[in-house]
Amino acid sequence: MLNLHDPLIQIKITESVCAFVAISVTLYRLYVRRNKFWIDDIWATFALLTLFAQIAAVFMHIENPADLSKLTDIGAYYLLAITFYTVIWGSRISIIYSIVRIDPNPDRRRIYLVASVLFFLAVLVMIVQLFWVCEPMPKWKSAANPQCPLTIQVAVVQLVTDVLADLFLLLAPLRVFMYLHDKRLRRKLVVIFSTVIATTIVSLVHAAYILTTGGIKVIVSALVEDNISLIVASIPVVVTSLMRNASEEDHVPPPTSTITNSLHFAAQKLRLTKARRKATGLTTTDFSTTMGNVTVGTLGIYDESRIDGSTTRFDSSGTPIVLDLLDKSGRPVVKEDDSEDTFSKSRV
Repeated sequence: MLNLHDPLIQIKITESVCAFVAISVTLYRLYVRRNKFWIDDIWATFALLTLFAQIAAVFMHIENPADLSKLTDIGAYYLLAITFYTVIWGSRISIIYSIVRIDPNPDRRRIYLVASVLFFLAVLVMIVQLFWVCEPMPKWKSAANPQCPLTIQVAVVQLVTDVLADLFLLLAPLRVFMYLHDKRLRRKLVVIFSTVIATTIVSLVHAAYILTTGGIKVIVSALVEDNISLIVASIPVVVTSLMRNASEEDHVPPPTSTITNSLHFAAQKLRLTKARRKATGLTTTDFSTTMGNVTVGTLGIYDESRIDGSTTRFDSSGTPIVLDLLDKSGRPVVKEDDSEDTFSKSRV
């Protein structure tokens, strides 16, 4: 019979339950994206594979440590500690590229790419920190189940990087969402991407255990944090897929392209608004000052945001939007093809 008071049993139960959910959600996400595999899916796959390595490390902690060599015990601890970083930061990088997929603005995309590089460097720094903290303290290696007593500097680095990273992931997509006219869709997207807060909460608990009690609670909280981060990374894709399936059952147009094209349209509106502010003596017509709904029809994509209530059709290949610019006397001045911010096919 299982002894639930045994720390090793507690670790294995925690990992088994949490990992089952995380693996199931991630596999479903990869199945949904199988024909549109992109960089965010690659990072999600990387995090999933390192989670499998973490599971192996957890189950290498057996009831009778004498059955394994001391070097194997130490290696199992380091594998567990390293995969803690790779799972959580691989998941965060996946979220960054999920945002890149839905935000066509080139300036913000550059910011996201720089952030992904910083996230990757953060992983390397914390892995190196693990060794320079643990190796000068050889006594922990002689324990029956070796576990390095992490110092305050490890907790501080983890806490600061976790909060900053999750804050960035929370705020990054809001710039586009705030321009959506469909308040219901805006709320859904904000809620979906706000799930990164769950990772932040668990990371605070994990850091608190490092600073106070230490021991088994540090490992348990770390395992929970890892699996939650992997689940959160797949939530945007999974929720969108479930919304699409529900729409198909109700015989209404699927929301996938509605979401993506609404975001692209919101980004376009933001950019054109900035351009109009810089222009002198020009006003824009044929473009609503509020966000309209972009829906998917049987023959193409339609824009329902025109002031006069008419519907302008765009084909599914992304025909450029043409704006009529008038001078102060009301005469046409120029027609410009803003091909960079035109509608694109949904990739969610």
